[in-house]
Amino acid sequence: MDEWYLLRSKPRQELRAVEHLERQGFTAYCPMLQKKKARIEPLFPGYVFLQHEAFEDNPDYGKVRSTRGVMTFVRFGDEFAKVPEELLEGVRHQEESLKGCPAFVEGQIVGFADGPFSEIQAVYLCERGEERSVVLLNVLNREQRMVVRTDNLRKQS
Repeated sequence: MDEWYLLRSKPRQELRAVEHLERQGFTAYCPMLQKKKARIEPLFPGYVFLQHEAFEDNPDYGKVRSTRGVMTFVRFGDEFAKVPEELLEGVRHQEESLKGCPAFVEGQIVGFADGPFSEIQAVYLCERGEERSVVLLNVLNREQRMVVRTDNLRKQS
């Protein structure tokens, strides 16, 4: 079973670390998640995975640590943190299944995370730009459209 090392990257430099590690012949992976319509962010901010096979013959830890974007190896005492291939396969599968999936769909019942409407449910209508959405609220027996921050919405079951 293949294992991967866990690396700590410099802040917001996960993709730079992956790019420079791959230029040196390593196999690196940083799972990404589409947060909003056009914004893709690391699933695990500040972390990159490096394939274990790279160190079988000649472990060159200094070369990895001096790579642009890489801060250090994650360790637990003297042991390097390792992640089983099976776990990363599951992450890859989830990453693929979430690609292109909108956070909310038209007609979905949503709630509010906080604020004056936190106890009220609404019906999701559509996006309005990258950070806002239009919802339909029933206030005093009248339906009212409202533009709200998308990150304040929560899926209701």
